[in-house]
Amino acid sequence: MEKGNIRVIGGKWKGKKISFHLDSNLRPTPDRAKETVFNWLGNDLSGYSCLDLFAGTGAMGIEALSRGASRVDFLEKEKIFAKNLDKTLKDLKGEVNSIIYNEDFRDWFKLNALNNLYDLIFIDPPFNQNLIKEVFDCLAKAKIHFEETIFYLESESNLDLSPIEKEFEVIRKKTMGRKCYRLLKVKTI
Repeated sequence: MEKGNIRVIGGKWKGKKISFHLDSNLRPTPDRAKETVFNWLGNDLSGYSCLDLFAGTGAMGIEALSRGASRVDFLEKEKIFAKNLDKTLKDLKGEVNSIIYNEDFRDWFKLNALNNLYDLIFIDPPFNQNLIKEVFDCLAKAKIHFEETIFYLESESNLDLSPIEKEFEVIRKKTMGRKCYRLLKVKTI
């Protein structure tokens, strides 16, 4: 199987390559987009507890660990992607500060979400499967975030956010080609 590479763009692992098997179901966040998002978030994520939903290569969570996050939980349903992510984290010696859950997000929310609170949640579900509302419904029920938690959403650029706009507001947004990158937060009353 053919391999691809992306790189860590900041922090203690800056310049390190993340290898992955090329697969039509995998859409690693491009370096340029990661740079934009982490410029929005800031370079120092010291003490952050993060969740990388639909982790794939783990690029966003690994970037957070590289920039000082104290913990990242990775959720990846596909066994081959989770196995590759495990190898990458071991190579970087980042497995100490992370857990990889190899299961569907619905099951994870039912079984594992209860004891966790996150400062930053990365959400990058498969495109064209209408999962965004379901994911945000799970987040609202699980209450795994603080009032100040930031949510990163990577989606199709034409995604309709009206189903979640009552609870969440977009604070940053950038479109690159057919993808849109957003930072959201819970609306306060």
